Amino acid sequence: MDRELAEQILAVEEATPLDVDSYEVPTEPSGPTPEGYTIDSYLLLSIIDALQGVQAAVIAAAGADPPQIRPMPRPTSALEIVRDERRDRSMQSLIDQFSSTEH
Repeated sequence: MDRELAEQILAVEEATPLDVDSYEVPTEPSGPTPEGYTIDSYLLLSIIDALQGVQAAVIAAAGADPPQIRPMPRPTSALEIVRDERRDRSMQSLIDQFSSTEH
C-alpha cells in the first residue's frame, strides 16, 4: 500500500469515527516490509519470540539475570506509518500547548 492511499484511508476513518482498539507502538521505527510476509513468516517469528521467552525463563531459573526480550520486528504498512506520524504530531501539539515557551 502506498503512502497516498494510506493517507486517504485515514481521512475516511477520521470522517467516520469507529471504535478502534489501540495498537502497539513498534520500538524500532523501521523494519521489514510487508512484501513476502506470509502466515509462515508470522508463525516462524512467533516461534522465535516464544523461544526467547523460554530461554529467558531458563536463565532466570538458574539464578542469573535474564536478557531483555525484544520481539522480532514485524512489517509495518504505510497506513500504520501514517497513523503513527499523525499521532506523534497530535501529541507534540498537545505538549506544545502546555509547555512554557517563556523562561
